[in-house]
Amino acid sequence: MNYSTDKDLIAGCLTGNRDALETLVKRFSNSVYRAIQYVFKVKNIPYSQLDLEDLHNSVFLHLFESHCKKLRQYKGTNGCSLYSWIRLITVRKVIDHLRKRGIDALNHKKTNLPIEVLTDLRAERSNPLDTIEREDQMRLIRDGMKALLPRDRLFLKLHSLKGLSIQEVAAIMSISEQNAHSIKHRAIKRLKSLILLRLESTTPQVGDGLVKTL
Repeated sequence: MNYSTDKDLIAGCLTGNRDALETLVKRFSNSVYRAIQYVFKVKNIPYSQLDLEDLHNSVFLHLFESHCKKLRQYKGTNGCSLYSWIRLITVRKVIDHLRKRGIDALNHKKTNLPIEVLTDLRAERSNPLDTIEREDQMRLIRDGMKALLPRDRLFLKLHSLKGLSIQEVAAIMSISEQNAHSIKHRAIKRLKSLILLRLESTTPQVGDGLVKTL
């Protein structure tokens, strides 16, 4: 049977149609393998062919188990394609797998969100983040992230927290690379403002100086 749309393919899988299940695996198998390899390589973590195969199988098992419970969660909203959604699930699956092995993939090789975001936040030689301890910096960034628009927050999480390139994030979010750069610029600018407001509210006596240096 020809499953021309994601909706048709998922509908077939949810009914337990064997042809639909096989089609989904064949259609997204290479994408899943590439996503798994990407996480290992970008985090500079050694892996074997057995690791790839085990994780590949785990991803599809995760989608199909309990009468396709996970697959039923796909809504296709906000321009999210089935390809992007499965890729994101794969990345999360690999990170969970590494955590179980005692490897913190999010912090491996210092590619976690705080390091990446701080690089963009520190556009000038001196700014508020230079005056506080690293632990407080992390707290301010995380608090600021929570206040961002959902789309901006998703972008930063994928680009910085997950370590995906702008091109990868653009594909997952089904947007152009130019739009992805715009979202990053807007998100960082907004995050700066939120951090400034938080600092001013907690340290009013130096607020004026902080505004000038950010």
